[in-house]
Amino acid sequence: YLADNMYTMVRPEDRESLRQRLQKEEKGRELYYRMRYTVVTKKGRIRHVDAVDRLVVTPEGERLHYGFSLPMSETGVEQDAMTGTRRFLSYASQFLEMYQEGMAMPALNLIFFNVERFKLYNIKYGIEAGNQLIARCAAVLQQVFANDFVFCIADDRFAILTDALRVRDRVQEVREILRQEYSDRVVAFHFGGYRIMDPREDLHQALDRARMACESIRGRLDTYFYEWTDLMAGRMAIRSYVVGHIDEAVQKGWIRPYYQPVVRLDTLEPVGFEALARWIDPERGLLMPADFIGSLEDSQQIDKLDRHMIASVCREYRQRVDAGKPVYPVSLNLSRLDFFLINAFATLEKYVKEYRVPRNMLRVEITETLLVGQEGRMAEEVNRFREAGYQVWMDDFGSGYSSLHTLKSCNFDLMKLDKEFLRPFTERGKKILENVLEMTRLLCIRSLGEGVENREQLEFFRAQGCELVQGYLLGVPLPYEDSITACQKRLQQLRKAGLK
Repeated sequence: YLADNMYTMVRPEDRESLRQRLQKEEKGRELYYRMRYTVVTKKGRIRHVDAVDRLVVTPEGERLHYGFSLPMSETGVEQDAMTGTRRFLSYASQFLEMYQEGMAMPALNLIFFNVERFKLYNIKYGIEAGNQLIARCAAVLQQVFANDFVFCIADDRFAILTDALRVRDRVQEVREILRQEYSDRVVAFHFGGYRIMDPREDLHQALDRARMACESIRGRLDTYFYEWTDLMAGRMAIRSYVVGHIDEAVQKGWIRPYYQPVVRLDTLEPVGFEALARWIDPERGLLMPADFIGSLEDSQQIDKLDRHMIASVCREYRQRVDAGKPVYPVSLNLSRLDFFLINAFATLEKYVKEYRVPRNMLRVEITETLLVGQEGRMAEEVNRFREAGYQVWMDDFGSGYSSLHTLKSCNFDLMKLDKEFLRPFTERGKKILENVLEMTRLLCIRSLGEGVENREQLEFFRAQGCELVQGYLLGVPLPYEDSITACQKRLQQLRKAGLK
């Protein structure tokens, strides 16, 4: 059909570069080559082709080019990466078929790449800037993984199928290029990896595992690449279970608020609690927030959890008051998605009125990451809560995004200093905390030190004039009455040990 010469279908301007590439393949040591060129069909239509070619030498010494190709979409041409999960799976499965005829297969790595907080980037800089960011990511990935499959499988997520040699080095190279170009830290670039050892591998499962490895480091600043391990299989099962059972868990009361005490430093007395969700499952036992928060956010069901927590805290408050038991103010955490999926303010107001909870008995905690890229809107939301009589606390201040800019835009009643300042508790970390605490005093914002686990940290915060502290040294999250009892016992022990 091709008159024994593939060049008859390739456009003249592409023939020489294709010929040089094939000659390079015959002399080189690469496992396979990825090539792009333009062909003309029998009907005269022009088609962009993305092809993979592997040189195979038969026992008789015959040199054959084993290859396959797929048409490229115009979007793929523009951003230098093909689009769609289905295309990726089709392409990768054809590639693996080359090794199912008895040829030894090298170790391959399936890389899942995610532009974290991409939606916030769109909000801050606009849709067109977001499109340019994705196109640039595709170009950099294709530049570094030059001979490999690079697919934009969905918006801000890419899949790369590559040989396992120097994977970490190449991942680091991609990240460094993108971090330098997008240095405002609104977005982060994370990678997950899965090693493919068998050409009969289930690629749907392989892609899910690479994705889960990537999602396991979501929000972390200390790492950007994580590879799948067999231990993660259990987490994957939990993730699927959580997404499918959230409605049942809420309806049947499997999710309950546990309360961690907040302690005033100058008196060493409990002055309030933070409500934290615990999922006590009849089949899987106790599930911690790390087991279900991310899954519910990804499936856009986190509002079900937060609405249930608000209702539970308000209901338990009313039950304690009616029983004549002591009550303390409680802080509630709101997810960034609550402000898109539901009306967070109206939801809180509904249960406050239903259970007759004074607004000064509830604090609203908003994480710093929620504010990135939408400071104007969130400033309005913060003021709305405060004007209604709620205190609004900034959670995880200093977790690495745009803390100072956020403080300039929004008025908060209290700042919770991120526990990562204490890990490790170095002299450099102490100096940073000293200056942050001085800044809170100048801005007339109350301060709370999170993650206090030993006396050294506690005494440091006291010496620096921090008003409140929270952490396992003072009490772990427990049901309300249990938490009060355990906290008072622990504080009594600290006083006896000489801490006044």
